Amino acid sequence: MQVCTFKDMDDATVKLINKEFVPLVSLEWGFGEILTARGEVVAPRLRDGDTGGPDGVNNPFAPKRLRAALAKFRRLPPEKRTAKVEELPGIWKGKAERQPPAGGLILKQYRRVLHKDADGRLHRRDLYHDSLWMTRAEWQSLVPGKARVSDSFPVPAFLVNRICRHHAQVINPSASVRINATPKPTLTLIVEEASPEQIRLRLRGSFRVTEYQIPDTNGVIDFQVCGCLQYDVRKKAFTRFDMVAYGDVANLRKDVIQPPRGRTMAAGLLFELSPGATPWERTPPYDSVSNGGKDVYFKSGK
Repeated sequence: MQVCTFKDMDDATVKLINKEFVPLVSLEWGFGEILTARGEVVAPRLRDGDTGGPDGVNNPFAPKRLRAALAKFRRLPPEKRTAKVEELPGIWKGKAERQPPAGGLILKQYRRVLHKDADGRLHRRDLYHDSLWMTRAEWQSLVPGKARVSDSFPVPAFLVNRICRHHAQVINPSASVRINATPKPTLTLIVEEASPEQIRLRLRGSFRVTEYQIPDTNGVIDFQVCGCLQYDVRKKAFTRFDMVAYGDVANLRKDVIQPPRGRTMAAGLLFELSPGATPWERTPPYDSVSNGGKDVYFKSGK
């Protein structure tokens, strides 16, 4: 199933997709196409966005549409519902095989557009989903060798760069981002608990990024970051990885959608540990299939 971003999807629809479908990323025109393992079309791709709510004819995730496609698929002969690896169509090569790094770590990301009124109250607007991937060596570098309470150390450069360059787009989720040198980005981990069973780390810091679409700048965002990480010493694995960043948007481009009169735009980033147990949870980071692909995604984190 080739999908596109869809806001406000209910939990029942997410469960239906996770149970019965394998989501794929498509960078081609059109979305919502549902295929068999052999590449035969069960439901054709769509040309327009959601125009009719949860059951809109142009909503790729409408439960009614998904159930109809599933019923049609189940009526196919058994030999058409399955396929061996060598029988997969050429357009699937490299797509079905893309997986998180072996022994790596996945963070689920939520990006939220916010509007701030004159009293400082925040109003939720658009929400976008993404995933942040780390290799085994990368996440292991976040664990201090000899942890002592109150010790602090800078977050490894890979994580700062990866968030800033690949996970801080909010005004336009498909735009590019560059790190501002001034002020210098700083993220620090502070040991709050260190025992034979667990290490708990507090994350603090800030960074400034410029979001752009060549040749224009969408806006500049000053992010303040905080978080909590918990590491199980015996299992040698993170059991908690919560991180949030908030930033006010300055120099907002005039031809993008503006906040209502009397309000300004802000951005929120939220990350949490993901088990990666379902195809949806293993969906690659957007920038690992766009904006340079997987090699650039991991290389820029060094």
